[in-house]
Amino acid sequence: MKAVLVSKEGRELIDRPIPTPGPGEVLIKNVAVSSNPKDWKIPLYMAPYTAVEGNDVAGYVEAVGDGVTKFKKGDKVAAFTIMKTDDKYGAYAEYSVSPSNTAFKLGENTSFEDAAALPLAYGTAAVGLFKRLGYPEPGADGARDGALLVYGGATTVGVYVIQLAKLAGLHVVAVAGSSQDVPKQYGANEVIDYRDKSNEDLVKEIKASNGGQGVHYIYDAVSEGNTPEVCLDVLKPAGGAYTYVLPLNEEVLGFLPSNIRQQRTLVATAYGEDSDFAEKWYDYVGEAIEKGEFKAQKVTVIPGGLEGVKEGLRRLQQGEARGEKYVYRIAETPGLA
Repeated sequence: MKAVLVSKEGRELIDRPIPTPGPGEVLIKNVAVSSNPKDWKIPLYMAPYTAVEGNDVAGYVEAVGDGVTKFKKGDKVAAFTIMKTDDKYGAYAEYSVSPSNTAFKLGENTSFEDAAALPLAYGTAAVGLFKRLGYPEPGADGARDGALLVYGGATTVGVYVIQLAKLAGLHVVAVAGSSQDVPKQYGANEVIDYRDKSNEDLVKEIKASNGGQGVHYIYDAVSEGNTPEVCLDVLKPAGGAYTYVLPLNEEVLGFLPSNIRQQRTLVATAYGEDSDFAEKWYDYVGEAIEKGEFKAQKVTVIPGGLEGVKEGLRRLQQGEARGEKYVYRIAETPGLA
């Protein structure tokens, strides 16, 4: 099969054997796959590192491993594959292996391109909102008050957090830049432009949101530059809960008041401690997107199939993505048998 080997030095289209699913796993014949920022960051910052990267796939089940009863050959599915491990899990390939709990069935009207835009970012959104921030899931017991700030409301993770938060009954305030219209399209109640503002002015504007009540939960889908400082200042002095997706400097976190609860969101828990939770919410989105009750981030198809991965990762690394998800159609890959 064709696959893309990603390293610090570049991306190379190679031939590899078709992998075999292990117990509890499924083998997927990919129709469409997509990119995430980690796909260029990990090879760059963890060098020497060479692997078949990517974790978002959509296609048809080709085979199932021992113990898998939920899926059968021919099922139309999407999946979040395991990160930073054996190449058989990489998305940039004709075939990929995924844990069965992070794979989910797709309806006949759901496009493979939209489905491929979901898995990693959607899992990150669900785990962060309901597990790390601890907001009660729809239908669960617990107080349902307060408002949520989504910093990076136009990012793929951000638009999925917004939709899940609205499902759970939260008032959502989003922070975005040039893509101001995007968070509104996905249900945000308010959108704040961070551009051309000092940290102090931005904090004041966020605190004045929600009818002057401010926010009580913060999902930082950016977690770089000044965003942690702004987010944490928003929660002072009243307190609240803060989750972030990238490692933060200990100096930022080391002097927090006791009434601010913080925890990093790691989507890898979806096939670990949060596996049952992840399976439930992946099953939900497979049904919801088919019914039109959940929307994928806007998709931009990069031509050339797997050969286009090089261009997609270049655009991500250069910060060219604007409220969009880069997707590749496997059938467009040069040299397929």
